[in-house]
Amino acid sequence: NSVIGFGDLVAESPDARVARYGQNILSAAKSLLSMINDLLDLAKIEAGKAEVRNDKVSVIDACQTLLSLIKPLADKRQLEVVSALPDNIPLITTDPGKVQQILYNLLSNAVKFTPPGGIVTLKVWRAAHVRQGQNVEEICISVADTGPGIDEAHQQHIFEKFYQADRTLTRESGGTGLGLSISKELTTLLGGRLTFDSKPGQGTVFTLSLPIHPDTATPAAPAQKSDVAKA
Repeated sequence: NSVIGFGDLVAESPDARVARYGQNILSAAKSLLSMINDLLDLAKIEAGKAEVRNDKVSVIDACQTLLSLIKPLADKRQLEVVSALPDNIPLITTDPGKVQQILYNLLSNAVKFTPPGGIVTLKVWRAAHVRQGQNVEEICISVADTGPGIDEAHQQHIFEKFYQADRTLTRESGGTGLGLSISKELTTLLGGRLTFDSKPGQGTVFTLSLPIHPDTATPAAPAQKSDVAKA
């Protein structure tokens, strides 16, 4: 945090060259802080110490908050952000902080990997899913992009820790290769499902499905290739 503060000060220098150095310091420090936070989150999850603090949550309100956070990043990359947030979505019982963390990871990834002029779309709908012979009512939230998509050879590894399908793009965007792995683990903690559908050259859709009532859900299995599903 001290380094970030120093970088902020240097970046405000009237000298263009010094300001550029400050921006480089700031970018590197923020990337390092993000990686440290991701590693701490992952360590808690793997140690079984990640707590789930359920509350009544409005998915629509959460999505609107996240859209306001992500829009400046999208504007900077000249992306259009589209949303479909219906009024008839009920409150769900889940951990609001973890839901926001998952969705922010998905939205920020979509923005990072979509080229200028592209579109990021956030949709919410109600559905039902049969799990272990039991009908589970769910709220589904999808994040779609018009990025390069994920090659089929990489799709079975996409939720693995530190895995980066396109290392060049990831380096350019400051990714750590942990966001999707953490999102998958958090989704499992919440009794939900995180799936995706991707076609090279056409983009990717990630779908988070959460039970309306967590007591009707059973923990999802670890990520396998079968987790690749059309939204």
